[in-house]
Amino acid sequence: MSANSNTGYNYGSPRDPTTAKNLSAAIEMTVLNYFHDQLGLSEEFCRERTLAEEQRTIPKAVLAGLVALGWSFQDERVLDVGAGQGGLVLELLEYGADAYGVEPGNEFANLARMRLKEAGHDPARVHVQTGESLPFGDNYFDYVISLQVLEHVKDPEPVLREILRVLRPGAQCHLRCENYLSFREPHYRVRWLPLLPKRLGAFYLRVIGRDPNFLTNYVYYTTYPQIWRICSRVGFMNLTYDHLLRKLREPRRIRTRYQRIAAGTLGLLPDGVSRRLLLQATHLKNCLKPIVTLILQKPL
Repeated sequence: MSANSNTGYNYGSPRDPTTAKNLSAAIEMTVLNYFHDQLGLSEEFCRERTLAEEQRTIPKAVLAGLVALGWSFQDERVLDVGAGQGGLVLELLEYGADAYGVEPGNEFANLARMRLKEAGHDPARVHVQTGESLPFGDNYFDYVISLQVLEHVKDPEPVLREILRVLRPGAQCHLRCENYLSFREPHYRVRWLPLLPKRLGAFYLRVIGRDPNFLTNYVYYTTYPQIWRICSRVGFMNLTYDHLLRKLREPRRIRTRYQRIAAGTLGLLPDGVSRRLLLQATHLKNCLKPIVTLILQKPL
């Protein structure tokens, strides 16, 4: 996760992963510190999350999806903005990438470095740094990935400007963050009203027996329209729906029958009109999805 220099991301923890007897125990401690003690999630959930973290389940799925979109990581320079516990950086290195991470939380960064060292990689590849001030030169990376980061910074724009700066011309960024126009608080994993004022949210969390400290101090509401607009404003080209536009031109490649019929119908309209209708419908649908997912490119 990332946070700006004003907020930081170092909460008090009853367990010190640096004292763990092995890496598996260190991962378990960090998971318990965050998911159980901060967010109030169950010990059963934490056991499952620890196993998923050890097996790098989420990073494997993310990278498989990007490879399906045509990304190739072998010998490419890749940055993970908000490296968390280090699973994605480690998975990228296993792919053969020249991978680096930035992570402002000391506990997460220390664990990420432990994991790299245990796997035989240079732990200094993970920098204890905020996303607003990336410690790399201009036009340095072939890819940047940032997962569930922007909802933890007061202002996403400086982070996105930094990502744009370190990408080489033509390089791409995969971005995910929470969408608080949806009806779910993703950290506490509870039902939520869109953009629920934090005071009411904190009261609700207390009523259901959860500690609102994380919401109050480390969560900043991000939304799909907000992040889309900022990405455009800082200068990114948005490639997120290019695959849908390609399907619009070739509806026979669409597997789902009703989507194929819809694409064929849109294809009867002038190209500009069909593109606008498709994008507007997609925007409307994604405004309520719990996750903002974007594919961005730095212009040549």
